[in-house]
Amino acid sequence: MSIVKHAVIAAAGLGSRLGHGKPKCLVEVGGVMILKHLLHLVKDVEDVRVVVGFEEKTVISEIVRIRPDVLVVRNPGFRSTTTLHSYELGARHLSGDCLFMDGDMLIEPDGFAAFLATCRPGVPRLGITKAKTLDAVFTTIEGGAATAFSRNEPTTYEWANISWLPIKFFSDIGNTAVYEHLRQYLPMDTMELTSYEIDNEHDLSLAKQNLHHFDLAALAS
Repeated sequence: MSIVKHAVIAAAGLGSRLGHGKPKCLVEVGGVMILKHLLHLVKDVEDVRVVVGFEEKTVISEIVRIRPDVLVVRNPGFRSTTTLHSYELGARHLSGDCLFMDGDMLIEPDGFAAFLATCRPGVPRLGITKAKTLDAVFTTIEGGAATAFSRNEPTTYEWANISWLPIKFFSDIGNTAVYEHLRQYLPMDTMELTSYEIDNEHDLSLAKQNLHHFDLAALAS
């Protein structure tokens, strides 16, 4: 049984690189909204918080329709802050550990469930996936642990933007990328997942070509 009791999903961004004119969490892949897919993955997590910003009323409406017990956290500074700030807002006033994930991903359900099942108190863990996106945070793995991040030096794996982290990691943040902030806490344990971050049309096309990983058919009905 998973010990994960808290989850923060960052869904405040503009989605400008994808260019669909709406938050990426509202994009449909295989007839299923990404937000619905993510909320289904965390259906057994009792405290789920979604951080909203761009087109927040529309996102909130969908959250309420899919899972009314989700706590909505507003990020009014979404145009000038990073995902790191959304994570901090979402986890504010919590203690212990929390699952953090971005709101623009498709994740293979069995692997995600295995990730949750192996989370342990006070032991940070990062989800990694085979490098495939155009804007990857390449991750160096040594002995099963992430030891370095890079935007410029390709490796076999990229960070999947899924993390199990102590809340204290977000007590002192700047306006930087999440991976840059997390560098100070490396090395961290990792677990490989099959996931696709939808940052641009290339990523979206890759995800559509691999729909068999995500078990979306039941959610589309």
